[in-house]
Amino acid sequence: MDEPGVVARVNIALVKESAKALLKLQKNTGLKKVDIVNRAIQLYEFIATELKEGRQVVVRGDDGHEVLVKIFM
Repeated sequence: MDEPGVVARVNIALVKESAKALLKLQKNTGLKKVDIVNRAIQLYEFIATELKEGRQVVVRGDDGHEVLVKIFM
């Protein structure tokens, strides 16, 4: 029986670095793996769209200092 709201299921194999990052995120956020992966995919799509439109990704610190994030897609 399908779960409510589930549109697609995927089975993925993570490289070591990604598996470590997933566990770290799970520990730091308290989220389930499925929620972290769902958010990561949505974030990736958002960033890809913004970059395609010619925009930049910038991280701003508490002190107002900005750093341009270089993302190669």
